Amino acid sequence: NEVTFDLSPRAFFQLNPQQTELLYGEGIKALDAQPDETIVDAYCGVGTIGLSVAKKVKEVRGMDTVTQAIADAKRNAERLGYHNTRYEVGTAEQVLPKWLNEGFQPDGIIVDPPRTGLDNALIQSLLKFPPKKLVYISCNVSTLARDLVHLSKKFNVEYL
Repeated sequence: NEVTFDLSPRAFFQLNPQQTELLYGEGIKALDAQPDETIVDAYCGVGTIGLSVAKKVKEVRGMDTVTQAIADAKRNAERLGYHNTRYEVGTAEQVLPKWLNEGFQPDGIIVDPPRTGLDNALIQSLLKFPPKKLVYISCNVSTLARDLVHLSKKFNVEYL
């Protein structure tokens, strides 16, 4: 959607921009973000997915383990003029429960984990505090299937 991103050498970024745009477009379509909603972009990297919806929603929060990626996400948000974003260094399984315990309840969560899939602690947080919408973008069908076994206790698969 014509958004460009700055990235540091250690930050993760999909290598095929045409396919990435299609993939993230499908994820954003599935999210169906609304103006009054708060969204979490877990495993956010440089902020690609969250910043693609930031102008359409109330707030976007993201987390990643790579310090440089979070610095890039903050810089990208500032450059794009988005003041409704918050990015934090840390694992999704550490940061999301902290936010939830602080009273933050996101309307939607996008997860785009590494090939290892979701950590069990994150799955438990999602089951304990389920958002209205969960979008799971996966690059490994076996870990997606494994995680869906647990997530299907609270969530219905509506779109593949």
